[in-house]
Amino acid sequence: MCLTTHYISRNCGHHWLAIRQPCWPGYGFNYCNAFGDGVAREPSPEYEILGLCPACNGSGRYDYNLVRMVMNVSDRCRWGIGPSRGDAGVECVV
Repeated sequence: MCLTTHYISRNCGHHWLAIRQPCWPGYGFNYCNAFGDGVAREPSPEYEILGLCPACNGSGRYDYNLVRMVMNVSDRCRWGIGPSRGDAGVECVV
């Protein structure tokens, strides 16, 4: 499973994830099966930086396999058997 880092720009306020350590050479968001499978995992470490995000810095030209912009950040609570999407339970978005 590829490891990611969550960045927050102090200048533009955007959030993005970057591949910190690929699970295999050349793998990332496009090729690693761990992304989008609905299984809950530990959150990525979060860092605030002074620079611009990849979208604002390079007019949106960045490697989409290694970097993904975060479109929405919401707090969620889940009651049920487990934290994953396929586990029985009820999810509440705040």
